[in-house]
Amino acid sequence: MLTRILHNSDQLHSFFNELGLDLSVPQRQHMLNMADALLVCEDSKTLAALQRQFVQAPDASNMADFLRISPWQAPDVRAALRSYQVNRLLAGVAQSDTPPVIYLNIDDSLGEKDKATRHIQAVDWHHDHSESTKSKPRYKNAFCYLVCTLRVGQQTATVDLRLYLRQKTVRRLNRKREKSQRLRFRSKYRLARTILEQLRPLLPTGWKVVVQFDSWYASANLIKYCRRQRWQVTCGLKCNRRLSDKRLDQHAQELRHKWYTKVCVTTTDGDKSTYFVRRQNGRLANVPHDVRVFFSKRHPRAKALSYFMSTDFSCSTRQVLQGYSWRWSCEVVNFYAKTQLGLADFRVRAYQAVDRYMVVVHLAWAYVEQRFDRDRSSQIQTYGDIIRQHRDEHAVDWLTGAVEMAIETGDVDLVLQRFLRLDSQPA
Repeated sequence: MLTRILHNSDQLHSFFNELGLDLSVPQRQHMLNMADALLVCEDSKTLAALQRQFVQAPDASNMADFLRISPWQAPDVRAALRSYQVNRLLAGVAQSDTPPVIYLNIDDSLGEKDKATRHIQAVDWHHDHSESTKSKPRYKNAFCYLVCTLRVGQQTATVDLRLYLRQKTVRRLNRKREKSQRLRFRSKYRLARTILEQLRPLLPTGWKVVVQFDSWYASANLIKYCRRQRWQVTCGLKCNRRLSDKRLDQHAQELRHKWYTKVCVTTTDGDKSTYFVRRQNGRLANVPHDVRVFFSKRHPRAKALSYFMSTDFSCSTRQVLQGYSWRWSCEVVNFYAKTQLGLADFRVRAYQAVDRYMVVVHLAWAYVEQRFDRDRSSQIQTYGDIIRQHRDEHAVDWLTGAVEMAIETGDVDLVLQRFLRLDSQPA
């Protein structure tokens, strides 16, 4: 078996120390090993596969016990990551002329598991609204989570990654739990609000905060909560929402003879997207604040129409749509977390173990974001470049160690046994 990690990455170790986590020495080492292996492993990120990355491999059961029964708390690590990410971004723009505007983006996603998976507590059947149609709903055996990213200037950081359980799932799990150990159901709205409440003390005073989410989170309660904090809101809306006692699609019909405003928006990858937009002011049902609704098409003759809302009347149409385009950062996190960091590859069964696994994935991803913002150059243009560079550094360290041992001992077989772990292979 070809190993990949001789020593833990110095860069990752430095990042880990900056977090100031209150963990014992063995707990710190287990978390560091797991995060390092998640970044290096190119196969499915099972605990056994992570263990096989190391020349001096820890027992795979140690990693499982670290997630299942080790006495550390996932909320404590999550709080340290949240504080570090916010402070890092604010410190990075303190010496620049970046406008004092913070964008908070919230979205959810599904981590798909095999259809036969039945005994992982966090996994259940979820409605997939991105692939469903009106006539054909789609359901996936998966776990669901919320992601929150924060953007200041040109820098983005993931400040929260939170597991969501359906109400039926919580009831099923609580049947087998002691009363003091029962889980508490939290709706997606409540989880989103909890994330925002925990972020609020970390945000600087005097800055404009814009909270952004899609139409699935555009509830009157969440909008009113944000406005009570004096935050602005930009969100998607469904066509059946009522503006000034009339459905949005009815407003769109009445505005069909008015001129469009042509808006050009810069996408995340630097391309340009053009939208044709009309707008209407009014009040949404059950929201005691004036809002501005945008009716957007990709082409004047296109039939598909999208609806967006903003509470910030000081922004132009282009500024609102440009800011909303940065919500794509949530999709970037979902892509890399699932394809490169194995967010959906866990095999642990207990809900608490899954939650801890997600925290370690978040830690590894926060390291990638931090290093990308620091090392960005003509050679480092994507997060994937950072992951590839991290793997290359391990490859150099691994090969250097193998050559040095061969020179020192002169025994090639001994080097192969250690670095390829041939002694651990079955006869």
